[in-house]
Amino acid sequence: MRTMTTLKCLTFAFLFVVMPYATAQAGQGAWGPWSNSNMPFAVADAFVHDDGGTLIIACNKTNQLLSYILTEPRANWQQGTKIKIMTKADDGSETTSTGYVVGPTGLAVTEQATADISTMGKAKTYFGIGDGVYARIFPALNFRKSMEPVLQACGTHW
Repeated sequence: MRTMTTLKCLTFAFLFVVMPYATAQAGQGAWGPWSNSNMPFAVADAFVHDDGGTLIIACNKTNQLLSYILTEPRANWQQGTKIKIMTKADDGSETTSTGYVVGPTGLAVTEQATADISTMGKAKTYFGIGDGVYARIFPALNFRKSMEPVLQACGTHW
């Protein structure tokens, strides 16, 4: 049963990694809504760096599962492997979770995403996500406000 749930989560995550650039509504350099017409069951928010590095935080409204996808263009991860991911806010808060590699430049965090998103929300100016080799810094400006619809879709809030 647990394997099937993980497989469904990875399938959901893979769809986010495959199509983020074609349908992203979030502008480069700002948090904003993200949607994909193939996934009407998702409410998502994203930040897109100018080099294509992306963080998409999503709620699957069907099962109220929060997850996030990190796209790192410099990475060359081995698909299907698990990677330890650290999320750290500028206030010193940090969490460590397990990410599932869904493509050479993309990984998904599913079950542990809520704790990571909470850490992101504590940031005053920025937060970072990394695996010890690759790291990305994201701005905290408007993050909490922009995330409200995603959290509400999953039945939660700050």
